Amino acid sequence: KKFGHTWKYLKKACGNALQQQRDDYLSSSTIPSLVCDAAFRCDREQQPALLGNVIVAGGGACLGPTDQALPDFIRENVESVIHQHTPGWRVKVLSPNFQERSVCSWLGGSILGSLGTFHDMWITKDEYDEWGSAIVNRKCP
Repeated sequence: KKFGHTWKYLKKACGNALQQQRDDYLSSSTIPSLVCDAAFRCDREQQPALLGNVIVAGGGACLGPTDQALPDFIRENVESVIHQHTPGWRVKVLSPNFQERSVCSWLGGSILGSLGTFHDMWITKDEYDEWGSAIVNRKCP
């Protein structure tokens, strides 16, 4: 109740951003449907493990009146789709604490950048100019 006004403001602000995203044709799918699509594209044996380890991170994961609002929303909606096909499968949505969610991308980039093999995946401007976006699939299989 005490977050009611803030939540309404966030929904309004988020709705405008989501509408802009739809207008730019980035994606018109919801997060739960993206999770389901990603799982269904994998081998059937891998699907339960993937759905048991969904991680929500980034600044957008901080939206909601409580720190578990978005992860709970995603879990409930993914389970409703998954249980139509395979009843009994558990969906587990993990999320770091509220303060770390907004910097998870930076933490992941820092870890990736510190790997010894990461320099093999670097793409220079010259390589991109020569090969275009296909260079990504060549260097990062």
